[in-house]
Amino acid sequence: MPDYESSLPVNASPEAVFDFISDISNMPQYLPTTHHAEPQGEGRVRVQGEAAGHPYDSDGWIRLDRTEFRMEWGSDGENHYSGWMEVEGDDRQSIVTVGLAFAPKPEQDARFEQQMGDRDATIRDGLNKALESIKNILEGKGGKVEPAAAT
Repeated sequence: MPDYESSLPVNASPEAVFDFISDISNMPQYLPTTHHAEPQGEGRVRVQGEAAGHPYDSDGWIRLDRTEFRMEWGSDGENHYSGWMEVEGDDRQSIVTVGLAFAPKPEQDARFEQQMGDRDATIRDGLNKALESIKNILEGKGGKVEPAAAT
């Protein structure tokens, strides 16, 4: 299963960054393909959106560790989708790192290939767009950065 990782500095304290990213209601503001997210009880989340032109509605788990400023999540579905986001830094600047493990089905692979010509490039673009969105919002420089359009 391929692993992906990306980091970006954000001019905000780790506490402020983690408070923002760990609030499930904020997820549609920074996750490129997510339109709606809601808690489903302790440690559970439901996300809805559209990826590569196809809608999704997925339930999964989520763990928040406020002492380590770390969030972990995963899907209940067949894609073996899981990830994590961690925040480090000082009172003025943070480094936000996101990691993703994902084994898409063959038809999803084809859609990712269509989007940017390469599955890995499409997934990395999504990670970078999420980080750019977090940076924009917390630094007051804009909002959500949309994923690349299909070619």
